[in-house]
Formats: sequence, C-alpha cells, structure tokens
Amino acid sequence: MSADVRAPTVRPAAVTTRWVVPALLRGTLWVLLGGWIGSWLLFALVVAPTAFRVLPAPGAAGALVAPVLDALHLYGVFAGLCLAALAIALRRGALRVAIPLSMAAACLYSQFGVSAELAEIRHLVFGPEGTEAMAARFNELHRLSMTLYSVVLLAALLLAGLHAARDVEEMGARQPGSRGGPEGLLQS
Repeated sequence: MSADVRAPTVRPAAVTTRWVVPALLRGTLWVLLGGWIGSWLLFALVVAPTAFRVLPAPGAAGALVAPVLDALHLYGVFAGLCLAALAIALRRGALRVAIPLSMAAACLYSQFGVSAELAEIRHLVFGPEGTEAMAARFNELHRLSMTLYSVVLLAALLLAGLHAARDVEEMGARQPGSRGGPEGLLQS
C-alpha cells in the first residue's frame, strides 16, 4: 500500500483575498500618505524658505512658490480621496476615512479660495499700484494659507500614526501559526 503524496495546492483566490489584495491596499496607502507628508515637508522646510531667501524680491519668490503649492494642493485632493477609499476598503473605521476627506476639502479651499484670491491681488500688492489695504489683505490670506497648510500637514502626521497603530493591531492579531501571511497560504 503506497501513501498518496500530493503536492501542496495553491488556491489563487485564497491567496488574492487573504494576503495579496490587503497588502497592495496597505502598500498603496503608505505610498500615498508618505508622498503627501514628504512632499509637504520638503516644500515647507526647503523650497519655500530657500525661494524667499535666495530670490531678490518677495514677489519673485511668491511667483516661484505658487505653482509648486498648486501642485501640492491638487495632489492633496487626489491623495485625500484615495486614502479615504483605501481606509474604507481596509475597514479602518470612520475616523481614518473622515480625516483624509477633511484634508482634501482643506486643500480644495486653499487652492480655489485662498490661493486663487492671492494670485488675483498679487500684482496689486507687489506692483507699482500697490496699496496698504491690498497688502493687509494679502498678508491675511497668506497667514490663512500657511495655517491651512500646517493643519493639513499635522493631520497627515496624525493619520500616519493612526494607520501605523492599526497595522500593529492587525499584525498582533495574527498568531504565528494562523496562516495569515503568504507562507501559510501555500500549505493545505
């Protein structure tokens, strides 16, 4: 009587649903969130201060910084919507959905409200027909823009902490022999 020796069977659907899809979703989440935090820190700590230090006039520095800020705001809208969708797909809870949606809304307001008005009055402030009233309005809008930027960046850092805590919880829930990772899926 010979023993029936069978090779381990791989169940593609099980592999995809148990490990591959959640890993891709988490990886995408971290790339989007890391890109957001990294790009916003680089802008705040390097690009903007360097532009205002090196260029001869604040108007010239603002002209350089404004299109970069436009790109960061639009990325923030895209990333915020994607991060909310990923939080839903990963079942991360309402807070991890609400925070990126709020961040995306702040980016939209900053881009199409605050930055748009700043661009509209920039020539009135830095041009020959500049007035004190326009300069005061520009400074007020600039402070609001910086506040929104800081709040969004702090929210992104908070969101990273919340997702990291959830990742740790999920990893702790997997017992060494629970077949939660790819190594356990190849055994039947």
